[in-house]
Amino acid sequence: MLKKKLPWMLLFLVLMVFSIWAVVSRSDSFSPSLLRETLIHSDVKWLVLAVIGMFCNILFEGFALDVLVRTLTKTEGEKPIRSHGIVYSAADIYFSAITPSASAGQPASAFFMNRDGIPVAKSAVILVLNMLFYTGALAIVGIIGFALNPAMYWGMDTLAQTLVMVGFIILIGLCVIFVLILRKEQWIKKVAVKLVRLEKKLHLIKDVDGRVKKIESAIDQYKNCAKLISKNKPAMFAAFFLNLLQRFSLVSTTVLVYLAFGGSMSNLADVTAVSCLVLVGVYSLPVPGGMGVADYLLLSGLCQIEDIASTANLALFSRGISFYSCILITIIILIIGYALQERRIKKRKEEAAKSGAFEDEKS
Repeated sequence: MLKKKLPWMLLFLVLMVFSIWAVVSRSDSFSPSLLRETLIHSDVKWLVLAVIGMFCNILFEGFALDVLVRTLTKTEGEKPIRSHGIVYSAADIYFSAITPSASAGQPASAFFMNRDGIPVAKSAVILVLNMLFYTGALAIVGIIGFALNPAMYWGMDTLAQTLVMVGFIILIGLCVIFVLILRKEQWIKKVAVKLVRLEKKLHLIKDVDGRVKKIESAIDQYKNCAKLISKNKPAMFAAFFLNLLQRFSLVSTTVLVYLAFGGSMSNLADVTAVSCLVLVGVYSLPVPGGMGVADYLLLSGLCQIEDIASTANLALFSRGISFYSCILITIIILIIGYALQERRIKKRKEEAAKSGAFEDEKS
């Protein structure tokens, strides 16, 4: 799996260097000496809380996945499957960060789930449900960000406003499609098939039948998820709420770094609004980890807050904690998680072999 993702890892490193270079070279507010001076005089307690917020980004998704695994894999009379949500979460966050449109996040999580004995069909449903909750939570975060201070959105430059609006439209569109699948299944299927046939006419795709089957399978999967939500409302609400907390843990990092750098409490709503809008805007382009896009949106939003000595320094440091440090932590979690899984798999095989030998002796 890692060998297949190596090109994306290299692209991630290139984009990381380019993103940092772009912020440093294109921003008049960047100053290494000012950043060093700011860090020396920063309030440590806020920086510690910012790092905790970064860890919570991993933990809350892990807890949400644990809830879904326990709810959807329990079988009466059988030993429950032991979930390791933190590992699944780390896989999702890391591989989503290094691939466009987060395309490898869910398959990576499914890989680790399957190694823990979670059936492929159930892991697929669990991850689709988590994606639905993630999308809904992100849409709510965007609404809250705009409601806190609409002026922060209108104060951004035109490109930044467009990115945020496109991201919000995509999120709302995904939520609307899910609702329509529940109420207007055939209508959604007809529209999707017509779009596929249009793509065929434009020579964008060749296998029309294969694409239609994938659409039908996706619609059936979403309907199955809707039934599971209605049957397990308390657990589903808990998973959704944990996804919402995960989103706000990301928002909190920038806010806490702002406070650590001597920011005023009176501007907390403005900084929070910008952080929420950035999360939505990142969704507008299929760039690995939103690199470049997130930095640009942060600069466009934070420059409106007068008491920030250097928006570039604040943007770089907050992204360093919330994104780049998070990626490093998830790699460590995955290495340890994979090693522990190998040990558990080996132990299961040995126990199965002993059990088989014991049965042979009895017979």
